[in-house]
Amino acid sequence: MTMILAVVPFVMIAQGSKDVSANTDDIFNSSYADLGNEYTDNEVKKNDTPTLKNNSESTSDDDMFKVDDLLLADPDFDIQENMISYTKDQTTVYFSANRTIKANETEVKIKKSVQLQMFKANITENGEWENLEMLPFNSKKHSTGYPALNQDETKLYFVSDGPESTGKTDIFMVDLLKEGTYGKPENLGSKINTAERELSPFVDDSNVLYFASDIETAGDELNVFASELIDNKPSTRIKLDVQATDSKEDYIAAYKAVDAEVKMLAEKEANLRDMEILQEAESLANIARIEEDFKDALSGVAYDFSSDNVMYTVQIGAFLKNVKTSDYADSSVLFNHRYDDGYNRFYSGVFESQEKALAHLTEMKKEGYDDAFVLGLTGKKRFLPE
Repeated sequence: MTMILAVVPFVMIAQGSKDVSANTDDIFNSSYADLGNEYTDNEVKKNDTPTLKNNSESTSDDDMFKVDDLLLADPDFDIQENMISYTKDQTTVYFSANRTIKANETEVKIKKSVQLQMFKANITENGEWENLEMLPFNSKKHSTGYPALNQDETKLYFVSDGPESTGKTDIFMVDLLKEGTYGKPENLGSKINTAERELSPFVDDSNVLYFASDIETAGDELNVFASELIDNKPSTRIKLDVQATDSKEDYIAAYKAVDAEVKMLAEKEANLRDMEILQEAESLANIARIEEDFKDALSGVAYDFSSDNVMYTVQIGAFLKNVKTSDYADSSVLFNHRYDDGYNRFYSGVFESQEKALAHLTEMKKEGYDDAFVLGLTGKKRFLPE
């Protein structure tokens, strides 16, 4: 059975102008049994898709992943209008949908919707959708949505809140291989994804990835970011001076207006974040012994975070959990500061030159502080020295 969607003409026109925050509802939140896909190192194998039983009884977990073209005509197959991506020749469509769980006479389901799942369909010359296929990296435990093709249509970007997500929702990329198979989905990593929500990716003709994130508003307003894809790898995200409600054309213009210095500063901040992610401050006891190891080598007061003086130090740890800072003496041997991002960062030494800080780092590494690194401080602003 085939189907012509009444919303298709509208969606095809809207693809060029719909903003990334068109749907800010949190629909990535239910929980069901896992699908059990077969992954190899290079591709994901396509699963069989038996015929859907179209009846009014409760839908079982097994039925959730049974797919044929009858599903397109099912009123409970809720296609998300802002999560549709067409190939340039308009012969293939990728989209997200969720289904309502039907209640029978003896049982009422409290949860009325399953996770978002991504699908693929062919489009005939008459605009009919047919040959419906569920993408093999869906799951009943998490959602997948917001599909977006790159310019040569060899990669599909999407959003998921699955176990490989580092935040509430992350952006992923999967290779579209020959004969309709797929590569293994890859998380785009810390240059793109955060502890909060990343949503609504799209890629422009210049291979720049645009997306929305609420990392700076803690779950409130969405901001728009952009990242140039170089050899299919994302560069550092740049916040754009544009409203999330503006059009995609406005996002592209805003990115073109970003100057080289802003991009360079963003790259430095990203490198610092990467170092902190790699840094493993395993225990407070490891930090506490610094006072014993270096109390005779260092003297002086801790850095004044209210000043504008440029000084150098050695970062030795970053903790999100509460730390009883009263347990430690506030001196240049060991001092700390809790930043607006929630991290309490610990430092050792206050130096006027990078060379002196590097010498202190060398001594610290001899004592086993392998993940420590030199950091510049200007008030509360941190930077990696050249």
